Amino acid sequence: MKKVAIISTGHPPFDERIFDKLSKSFKKMEKSVFIIVTTQDIDQEVDGILIQGKNLRNNYSNQLQKFRFILAKLEMISPDLILACEPIPVIIAFIHKLLNRSKTQLKIIYDVTEWYPENIYLKRKGINKFFTLITGHLINFIATNLCDYLYVGEETKLMRYKFYSPKKRYSIISYYPVLDFYKPSTKSILNKELIFGFAGVISTSRGLDIFYEILKSLKETLPDYELGFILVGRFELENEKIYLEKFKSLGIRFEYYEWTDYKNFSRLLENVHICLDIRPPNKIYEHSLPIKIFDYMAIGKCIVASNYEPIRRIFEITDCGILVNPNDINSIVREIIELLKEGEKIVKYGINGRKAVERFFNWTVCEEEIKRSLKILNLQ
Repeated sequence: MKKVAIISTGHPPFDERIFDKLSKSFKKMEKSVFIIVTTQDIDQEVDGILIQGKNLRNNYSNQLQKFRFILAKLEMISPDLILACEPIPVIIAFIHKLLNRSKTQLKIIYDVTEWYPENIYLKRKGINKFFTLITGHLINFIATNLCDYLYVGEETKLMRYKFYSPKKRYSIISYYPVLDFYKPSTKSILNKELIFGFAGVISTSRGLDIFYEILKSLKETLPDYELGFILVGRFELENEKIYLEKFKSLGIRFEYYEWTDYKNFSRLLENVHICLDIRPPNKIYEHSLPIKIFDYMAIGKCIVASNYEPIRRIFEITDCGILVNPNDINSIVREIIELLKEGEKIVKYGINGRKAVERFFNWTVCEEEIKRSLKILNLQ
């Protein structure tokens, strides 16, 4: 039985893509699966998957500890395939390969799901931003050329990697949901009750303030409606938890649930009519396809989202909601009110999204592509 090691220096071990999707798919394909992380202290077996980790998340001063920890685990496991979730783990995997020259069949896959180095570059200030950008691209270029194969989360991210390594083999392994975990719960508007929902990482950079302003305006514009907002996830910044009180102060039905596991989170949104993904513009969001778009489609919800090209492409195929200008709150409110005037559209959009996920945008599609990639790499 071939062994697969999935390495991450940035994600928790039960990240849905790592654990519920990739790991379980490899397990289904009769592989021994190991997860190695440097984000959490853990040593346990779950669903036949061995998870080992050490919390070195804040230990930026000594990156060597991460290298040594991961290399030691790889030496113990002796995998046939290493799937690296960030650029640095690709380099660590390649070092392991060099140290074990007899393992000529060892393959390395780089799983590209983030915008590197922009997601780090945008958090820096001053001259550090410039050096972060240059260094980040260099590390990413090296990682791309050291790996044997690329998994790319979406087409919009592919061009960069074709530039880094034009002949590198790849598969598009998108963010589609595992349908077994999603029960459709499309809701029609009854008794003038209107519930909005959002799930994921919670921050103003992902639209938290926009949601607040929308609900505040709707509360004033639609006084005869019973408005609600269900918020599910973890706050990116502790000081932004002040929004919990701000939403409560609106006098709407407000519910907040801390992040739960992938199998259960959709149940928390059952009473929602419209899911929101309205992110303010930046270089990442304008060229990214949010994972939650597909999750909302899977539970049959009408979606109101930012009018960015990657999202627009999906909406053109699925007809699952409306796209709005995230910089214009008044326009968003008007569009939602227009949507309410034809309440049957909310149901239609929800049903359309679920049908599209069942046909095109589910994890089974990704599993077939994973099987194809393993065949290319002689790791069936």
